[in-house]
Amino acid sequence: MWWSATRRRSPAEAELSGVAGSLSGMERLVLTAARPFELALSLRAMAGFAPCAGEQRVSGGVVRKAFALADGGAVVAEVAAAEGGVSLAVHGAGSADERDQVAVAVARWLSLDDDPAPFLAAARDDPPMAPVLAETEGLHQVRFAGLAEGASYFVLAQRTSQAQAGARKRRLAAEFGSSLELDGVRYQAFPTLDRLAGLSAGELAPFAANQRQAEYLAAVLDRLAGWAPDWGYRAPTAELLAELRRIRGVGEFTATGIALRVLGRLDVVPAELPVFTRAIATLYGPGVSMDDLVARYGGQIGLWGYHVRTGLAWLGSAVRPVRAGSSARRPPARASPSSPAG
Repeated sequence: MWWSATRRRSPAEAELSGVAGSLSGMERLVLTAARPFELALSLRAMAGFAPCAGEQRVSGGVVRKAFALADGGAVVAEVAAAEGGVSLAVHGAGSADERDQVAVAVARWLSLDDDPAPFLAAARDDPPMAPVLAETEGLHQVRFAGLAEGASYFVLAQRTSQAQAGARKRRLAAEFGSSLELDGVRYQAFPTLDRLAGLSAGELAPFAANQRQAEYLAAVLDRLAGWAPDWGYRAPTAELLAELRRIRGVGEFTATGIALRVLGRLDVVPAELPVFTRAIATLYGPGVSMDDLVARYGGQIGLWGYHVRTGLAWLGSAVRPVRAGSSARRPPARASPSSPAG
């Protein structure tokens, strides 16, 4: 990823209700994205993602979201489509270093650097994926906006619905995080790991389903705060997963969720959840397993899962499940499957 300063305004920016005046004269960075990339698809995915419902404001093709700086203060990132990627303005940043912090966070949040070409090559050669790609081609994974937020969510989501876990996560942010008001709207940033590490299970209990979950959350936050800066983004995937599994309260659901949906490890096989069992049955029919899909998609299996889950939600009843007793539409095997990285 690279970025450059610009003062250009796109038509989409001018459409943002009640905000056009604030854009005038603001320095904007252009963050490049691996192609194909369509911000409109990312915004659509955000709108249907219950764990982060209401945590950003989208209007006229522009999204605003709060991010916490290293010192704990809050800024608001404003992202719009731009040629080759997205444009970014940072409200509340006091220095170029703070703008750069947010640029890195936004690029990770929107997975701008993730090259979708290997996944798309495999999916285009997989006929059952045709209706999904018709909806999602150009979509990059929208991740949790930071490690502290994503890790907290996946602990809070253990044996809990997405909506309940998301609500508890937002209460945690309101209690310990900072916020910034912009054009009459208050944007809440999720607190940093440094702010949350060291909190006792008792202090975290009001935000958890039970005492044990609070203890797990405290253990995860403390362990992750001890990582070297950006270690989770750089470590080999196998090493990362092994480290996560060593933390008290972290099983496969939490480890794979953090690795894939927070740290962007596309070679991580999605957790064995009913949603993927149903998706495989809908697209491929009986007799096809996740192992078959791993053999097909290799190091892109995580992106396959994201596109399938998102695309089927958008399609709704437009895709008719393969009926029991019909021939399975097994994904064609690749001549030399790519190995998962790490």
